[in-house]
Amino acid sequence: MSRGLGFAVGSSGNAVNMTEKKNAHTTRSTGVNAKATATKAKETTEKAKDTAGKAETTAKSAAAGAATTAAHTAHVAADKAQVAAGKAVATGRAVAAEAPKKAAAAAGSAWMMIKARKVLAAVAGAGAAAAGATTAIVLRRRAARRRGPLARLTGGRLGS
Repeated sequence: MSRGLGFAVGSSGNAVNMTEKKNAHTTRSTGVNAKATATKAKETTEKAKDTAGKAETTAKSAAAGAATTAAHTAHVAADKAQVAAGKAVATGRAVAAEAPKKAAAAAGSAWMMIKARKVLAAVAGAGAAAAGATTAIVLRRRAARRRGPLARLTGGRLGS
């Protein structure tokens, strides 16, 4: 069985192979499809460019904001460090100014005690004597309190 080629009548009236007719039709629709695809690709490319432009703008503004924030933070930290350094210097100066005064006061007190050592010794001795006398009096009273009523009445002869 042999296969026959199919022919159709063309617009000029001549016979045209049907396979060629199909190829011509396919070529035209392929050209139309290619144009539509190219148009869509062009639109997509433009949208992508717009999106990339927006992303670039957003990134630039974010970077600028971050740089501003970092600069502000560094400035605040520098201010705080300067204040702390100022306080440390003031404290150091106050300590340096007070140290000689305290040393002089301590030296003055020591010199005064050396000069008045005889008086201090006499006062200390008098204080010790007074303490001893007070202790003796307190102990005597205690001893008197320990006696009962009969011992007191008889002068300690009975009931002690």
